[in-house]
Parts: sequence; structure tokens; C-alpha cells
Amino acid sequence: MSNRDHVWVFLEELAERPGVSDITLSSDGRVAVRCRGQLSMRLAESMGGDWAALRTVVLGQAFGEGRRTCVCTSGSGRRFRATLSAHRRGESLSLRPLAGAVPTADELLLPGILLDYFSTLRGGLVLVAGPTGSGKTTTVSALLRARAERVGGKFITLEDPVEHVHVDNEGAFFEQRELGRDVASYAEGLREALHMNPDVIAVQEIRESAAAETALSAALSGHLVVASMHAFSASTTPQRFLAVINPGMEDLGARDALASCLEAVEVQRLVPGYERMVPVFEVMLLRDGSGRIAPMERLVRQGNWPGLRQEIEVGGRLGMMAWEDSLKRRRDEGLIP
Repeated sequence: MSNRDHVWVFLEELAERPGVSDITLSSDGRVAVRCRGQLSMRLAESMGGDWAALRTVVLGQAFGEGRRTCVCTSGSGRRFRATLSAHRRGESLSLRPLAGAVPTADELLLPGILLDYFSTLRGGLVLVAGPTGSGKTTTVSALLRARAERVGGKFITLEDPVEHVHVDNEGAFFEQRELGRDVASYAEGLREALHMNPDVIAVQEIRESAAAETALSAALSGHLVVASMHAFSASTTPQRFLAVINPGMEDLGARDALASCLEAVEVQRLVPGYERMVPVFEVMLLRDGSGRIAPMERLVRQGNWPGLRQEIEVGGRLGMMAWEDSLKRRRDEGLIP
């Protein structure tokens, strides 16, 4: 067996174990595997014995100049997101096995209200948030898949890297653009997307001021924008978004603009279940069947984040969901202890 085959067989055997979400290879021979949220470490000296060759086998030509994250593919077609990083003892490769196809909303246990709500929107901003590794990118992909099947339209995605490959159908057309390969920055990609007649623009990660400002501008202009970002609760995600625009202090003009176009916030976490890591959600909506929910918009405009939290807790009849409600539902479903 060639060195190339040996490396991929080793990785695929690890990735195929039920519940494995992340694999880390270190140049000193350490291998860490996260399974159902728990980390286990082992030594595999053969993996670190010829690190340069291993890097070449795994990454191939996928890394362009200055790039540190890419998607690589094994000989059998298994796809991994790979991130190369340096540390005190050398280098490491963090690998995440990717699904072969875009998961469905049912497979991800997404709230049905969120799916229906997203499919009916004509414009505005939807934020999908959560900590690293909580499945934000996968959720956005599932929302796009559902809308493509139900409504159709032209979808432009800006990703770093492209993790899930979307398939066109008779009424849906996808243009997936990768940062560093197809476009220089999220902000540039968003500006270009506005001239490409999109129905939906998806941004994989909002983490810089120019991208947040451009996403906000696109939503204000009538486009439907769905973006992911790091945040820990639905009520504070708008605050986090505004902080990206202006880290020093909240910009009042930006707050007014966000209040007028924000449509929904979904925040998710993964908790250990009996058989797998199970997602729990917090959902905040700013529209119901009759139009905009004025109190929610007013609270965003005022920057009253505790007030938003209270509205989420009592907004179940409108489709909103607090953490506690989601956890109770998962327990009632027998998915978590």
C-alpha cells in the first residue's frame, strides 16, 4: 500500500466511527479524535514520521498561496475540511469529515417553524449563530436546500471553504464562491453579488466590519441575506452583529438599519445525547402572519437585549423558542438525558 493510500485509509477509518466530528493530526505524532463531544488522544508515530509527505498527501494542491483552510478529498471521494496551523511543537492538521450531500432539515432536527418561515421571506437578514463546531454552516446549507426545493430562485453563496456542494434543480440555480479562490473577500463578494440578480445571498461567516456592513446594506436593499456568525444567545446576536460593525461602540445608525431589516435569529448548540450530539436551538422571529412584530423591532432599535430575551420566552405562540423549551423537547423525544 502506498503512503498516500495508508494515510487516507487511516483517516477514513477514524471518520467512519459513529459520532466522530473532528480529527487532529500533529507533526509530533499525536492524533486527537473528538467523538460525541469527548476528546481521546493517541500516538501514531507513523503519522508524524514524515510530516511533509503527509501534508502533501492530505492537502495536495488544495492550499493556495496564503490559505490555511481548504476542503480535501480522499481517493474514495470522502471530503474533509482541513485547517493547517502552527504550534509550539510543530504543525497540526485539523480535519472535519463532511457529509456527502447537503443534509435535510429533518436529519438536522431543525425546528419546522424556522424552515417554513425562511421559505416565505422575500428579503431581509437572517442570522444563524452559535459557538465553533455547533453546525452553523450545515444549518445554513439545509435552509438553502429547503428553499431551493420549495421556492427555487438564484442562490449565491460566499464560503471559506465550500463545504457542501448544492445541486441545481429546474427552478433553482446555485453559484458557490470560495474565499481566496473565486473572490478576495466577503465584502467584495457581497458587492459583486448585488449585481448578479440573486434571490438569496448566503455568507458563511460574518467576522469583519466590511462584511457586516455590506450584508446589512444588501438586506436593506431588498435582498434576502442569510449569514452565520459566532454568538451564544438569540437576544444578544444583534448586539454581536453591531459590535462587528463598530467594535468600540454600537453605531446608532447601524442599529436602526438592523432593526428595520432583521427577520430572524437562530442560535444553536450541540449537547451529548444517547446516540449522537443533539442540536438544541433558540429562535427569535421579527415577523408573524400579519407582518412585522413591532415590539421586537422596537427593542432592537433601542438596544434592549434583556427585553428581547423576555419576548423570546413568551413568544412560543409566534414560533419563537427559548433554550429551556428546546432542551425539554429533546428530553421528551428521548434524545438526551
